[in-house]
Amino acid sequence: MQKLLFCAIFAALVFACNKDNSTEPETKTPTEDSSFFFPLEVGNIWYYYEEGHSDATQSVRVWESISLDDTTYFLHGNKLAYADTLHQDKWGRVYRRFNGKNLLWLDFSVEDGGTFHFRLSEKLDYLVTVTRQLTIEYDGQKFENCIQFDFDVPTIKTEEETIVLAPDVGIIKHVTVWNTKYLKSWDLQ
Repeated sequence: MQKLLFCAIFAALVFACNKDNSTEPETKTPTEDSSFFFPLEVGNIWYYYEEGHSDATQSVRVWESISLDDTTYFLHGNKLAYADTLHQDKWGRVYRRFNGKNLLWLDFSVEDGGTFHFRLSEKLDYLVTVTRQLTIEYDGQKFENCIQFDFDVPTIKTEEETIVLAPDVGIIKHVTVWNTKYLKSWDLQ
């Protein structure tokens, strides 16, 4: 009897330790669809320029969609070979596939000033702060009701990143330690 009880407890512990919670939704489920913030559809293309170099553009596109484990992913990036593998849930939250796991990257259910974690590894555990209802203006363009995600690992000084998205457009501004890119134009399907 003790052996059976020990085996049952051991099996329960092994199962609990192996559970992958990275794909589980956050505790607060969005009440509305937020997919309009990042329209992921094959053929969508965005043209960006680097601050100080508005005459040169770089394109980022949704190259194709693939199916893994009954989940649809989109290959999004400047080049297909280096594209991020993204999944958008039914509420529009965006997950990045990293080392075989879906990591919540852009959580549109977080309230203004709220935070969540984007954990790439033990050392790269980003605290993401969400700012809502921003108006962003540059080069004669005005984007309203934007949402900003500020990524920061408090113990590392040079990894900060900011992503700003506009409704029905996608990423309009991307700030890293190395540069700032602004959206110049876009072509959505």
